[in-house]
Amino acid sequence: MVKSTIALVALLVLVSVPAAAKKTTPKRVSRISAETIQPESPFDCDTARAAAWFGSTARCLAELCRGRNVTNAAVIGGDGRLRSNPCVRGLDDRR
Repeated sequence: MVKSTIALVALLVLVSVPAAAKKTTPKRVSRISAETIQPESPFDCDTARAAAWFGSTARCLAELCRGRNVTNAAVIGGDGRLRSNPCVRGLDDRR
């Protein structure tokens, strides 16, 4: 009986200590600037952020379409939908 009482008290102490622990917060919140995030896919090249990052939409497409499918008119996007291929070369396109 004494052993079970001691075990019960020890268990209650162990359970109550984490519940009474003080919540901590970081001293400095880290923030990632949206301007420093490079566009990841050619579908992002028509945004203002991509044009600012690469200098123009054409440069963005040239950089992000390097080594990708440039022949098919439509590709499956990251969300699984069929989308028009931003990397497809037009008749007068010299990418």
